[in-house]
Amino acid sequence: MITFSNTRMTAFAGLKQQQCVLNMQIRMAMENHDVDAQKKLEKELEQIVEQINILV
Repeated sequence: MITFSNTRMTAFAGLKQQQCVLNMQIRMAMENHDVDAQKKLEKELEQIVEQINILV
C-alpha cells in the first residue's frame, strides 16, 4: 500500500508541475495575443486537471 501511495503522490506532483507550466505558457500566449496557442494550451490544461481530479 505504501508503494501505491508513493506512486500516486509522485504522479500528483508531476501533474501539478505540468499544470503550473501550462498556466505560465497560457499567460505568455495571452500577453502575445496568440489565441491559437492559448486555446491549444487550455485544452492540454483541461486534460491535466482531469487527471489530477482522478487522483484526488
